[in-house]
Amino acid sequence: MIQKERIEQLFRCYYQEMYRLAMIFLHDDGESKDVISEIFVQLMDRESNLEADKEKAFLMASVRNRCLNIIRNKSLQQRIQRLYLLDIQTDISPIESIEAELENISHCIEAEIPENDRRILLFHYHERLTYKEIARREKISEVAVYKHLHKALDVLRNYLKKQNENG
Repeated sequence: MIQKERIEQLFRCYYQEMYRLAMIFLHDDGESKDVISEIFVQLMDRESNLEADKEKAFLMASVRNRCLNIIRNKSLQQRIQRLYLLDIQTDISPIESIEAELENISHCIEAEIPENDRRILLFHYHERLTYKEIARREKISEVAVYKHLHKALDVLRNYLKKQNENG
């Protein structure tokens, strides 16, 4: 694994350039910062060190690739939303089933997700705070915010998957 000190050094050295590149692709401050955070989270899990002369190229290529994936997924999401809207027009779900699903999600958030993860999940999705704002408020790193959110969403996904299989 790459040592924490080395990752911090890479972050300080290349953050601005990575951020500028992400902004060129995404035109969104929050998404750009999220892309960079995700790259550094993956670096922490990486088994081998980066070669000293290829660090910048690796980081910049990672930013480019992640941004292109986000752009591609956005266009896919837009197509899915259009199809979903067409589908909804022909098959309107009763309000009771929607309310039941929302209650199910609320129950999972309250009962299944640990307190720290739940708080960060609500900050991000309910209060619409960015990773940086949450990190500042909670006095943790942006990477830690990402990890808490990832963990909370995994719990929620697994809970809803089980509910759909059982119901």
